[in-house]
Amino acid sequence: MATGLLLALILIAWGAQAAVPVRLARADEPSRLFWARAALPLALAGAMLAVLVLGSNPDAALVSGLAPFWGRIPGRLILLSLAALLLADLLLLLAGTRLEAAGWWTVAGFGLAHLAAASFAAELLRIGEGPESTVALATAGAACRLLVGLAAGELLLPSRENRPVAALAAGLALPVSFALLPEELRTGLLGEGTWLTLSAAALLFLAVRWLPGRLRRPALGAAVLLAGLYFGQAADLSAELAARPLPPLGPIGAEEPFLVPP
Repeated sequence: MATGLLLALILIAWGAQAAVPVRLARADEPSRLFWARAALPLALAGAMLAVLVLGSNPDAALVSGLAPFWGRIPGRLILLSLAALLLADLLLLLAGTRLEAAGWWTVAGFGLAHLAAASFAAELLRIGEGPESTVALATAGAACRLLVGLAAGELLLPSRENRPVAALAAGLALPVSFALLPEELRTGLLGEGTWLTLSAAALLFLAVRWLPGRLRRPALGAAVLLAGLYFGQAADLSAELAARPLPPLGPIGAEEPFLVPP
């Protein structure tokens, strides 16, 4: 459960880097000023939470190329996208409300690029030493995570902008992400009842846009939490499957005897 909570918080912190600036590009000055001051600390908080997730799954992080960060391409990609995002947030902090709408859209672009890199890294971490997936399936799974991240980021929109636009896509993406998992992992998750968590998250994402205004944020928060728990359960079970011992081999020479024809 701890992994799921961390993943939910990361979805919010890094999803907001893409979802919020694009919605505030033409918003009122107080909303823009608040986000200009909050974006950089929030991105750093997401980075610290990601380090905690990697630290709790060291074997999977090593196998997936995410540890050490500078050692292999996935780790370098995350470092590069995070550095670009932090620089964009720093410029946003310095410019504040003086930044034109195009500048806000550019910052959102850096946020989207980092969210895409983080989504692919999360999918690699989920695979780890567990049941393998093809590159195409892993990429599709990362795209589903990205849509969920965009919906999670909308949780931090100001009240007057709190009508989610990505939640519907996230609600459709969650069942697709489950269908993309290896069969062994899907069977294990169904046996643990994870389908209930997944179904509840998807239904909340699908419904949140049409709820009354005062209920949208709590419903979206619950959907993000449940989605994080689902992703965490998938990662934990994948690691558990990797750690299970292979069935014992029979004794040497126990094969059927070789019959010499008369």
